[in-house]
Amino acid sequence: MRQFLANRKILVILFSVITSLSMIAYSIFGQGGMPTPIRWVNDTTAIAARTISRPTNALLGLWDTVEDIKNAYVENQHLKEKIGALQSLQAQNAQLKAENEEMANLLALEPTLVNKTVIAGSVITRTPNNWLDYLTIDLGSNHQVEEGMSVVADSGMVGRIVEVAPNSAKVRLMTTDNPQSMQVSASIQLDGRIVHGIIESYDRANNELIMTQIDRDADIKKGSLVVSNGLGGISPEGLPIGQVVSAKEDEFGLAQQARIKPAADYSDIRKVFVVLESNRNQATGENPEEASAND
Repeated sequence: MRQFLANRKILVILFSVITSLSMIAYSIFGQGGMPTPIRWVNDTTAIAARTISRPTNALLGLWDTVEDIKNAYVENQHLKEKIGALQSLQAQNAQLKAENEEMANLLALEPTLVNKTVIAGSVITRTPNNWLDYLTIDLGSNHQVEEGMSVVADSGMVGRIVEVAPNSAKVRLMTTDNPQSMQVSASIQLDGRIVHGIIESYDRANNELIMTQIDRDADIKKGSLVVSNGLGGISPEGLPIGQVVSAKEDEFGLAQQARIKPAADYSDIRKVFVVLESNRNQATGENPEEASAND
């Protein structure tokens, strides 16, 4: 009986070992016996999936690229708008700065305008063809402006009124090509002495006014101040004109000729003062053209 039970235990253990080994073997090698139709279906499905996924992935990548380009374009447009606005602000700031400097220079002229009635105005028209000949300001007869009145810019005298409308006036500049129409009586302030002459023409190549009929014996020094002297009866006395650059005898040896650096910047005139002085012809009845020739 005991022998039978011992043999029975051995048989149970042997059966368990065989069963376990069979299950392990099946788990490792049993899947290789998958039916052929199932393998065909799986292979076909895999090939189809690869065939479809490639163009699909390409389309998705292209769509993402298009979206990126679109977003970049929108951002670029926004940046351009911001840059344009910034440039506009910079231009406005530069213009305001220039106007402020010009106004400061005009205020610096105040001591030279003592006992003179002036009115401030702005340049509204200046054509390229006549840039150094004429300009138009926003003051006219409604502002008591009259022909022959002197016009002062940021640092000195620039010209005279030659035409007047109710709300505008035309200014002939001292740099005009027609010197006979814009002669100005002027004085050079020297140490202990003042000598007189006439601003007769303008050298555009060197940006210098030419002053003639100066006393031959005067010791004229570079940097001497030149102002209007009022002797011609049109331009009032004491308006700054410029500074002496050089002086020499004229071609006849009877007088001196001086070159004057203008006090005003004729290339950039925006704000002006009109000196509201009475014309000589109003006081004496003299013809304006004759007075201009004598001034």
